[in-house]
Amino acid sequence: MISWLCFEWQTDSLPDFSSLVAPLAVRAVKKSEAGVVAKVLKSAFSADSAWGDVNRAVSARLAVAAEAVFSEEDPHCVVIVHGNRVIGASLLDAGAEAPSHLLSGPCILHEYRNRGLASALLAASLDHLGKNGIALARGITRANSLTARFVYPKFGGTARPFESDPLIADED
Repeated sequence: MISWLCFEWQTDSLPDFSSLVAPLAVRAVKKSEAGVVAKVLKSAFSADSAWGDVNRAVSARLAVAAEAVFSEEDPHCVVIVHGNRVIGASLLDAGAEAPSHLLSGPCILHEYRNRGLASALLAASLDHLGKNGIALARGITRANSLTARFVYPKFGGTARPFESDPLIADED
């Protein structure tokens, strides 16, 4: 059985993330970048051994989430770019009652990891959510993942157990 954690952050007291990524840039996604974002998300999860046993389920859920996000007029997604190349992405749900506002969490291409970019992308994601009316942002991840241990605790993130399995489709 997979153990899950739900992290929560107050979005009203976040650090300035622009200095965290210099000289790279963090920005809102362009609607035309849907395919690039999907590739970044898939690549990031497939390169992370913590998700290997559930990679198919994660990929399926992310594909559905990405389609929903990019069907909106103004997609809620933040990216990190190196020049013109998207090297990281974070799909977001700006619905107030969403169980998780961080649909994908901060996803960074393998060759750009271990540079603090996931932290910067998390800060940018929380900032985006705060600017869209989310005072208390939530993100769900595996209990023993690198994200749970090193990324999500930043910026005042607090964790609690999450009982349901976010990889199982709702039966409504």
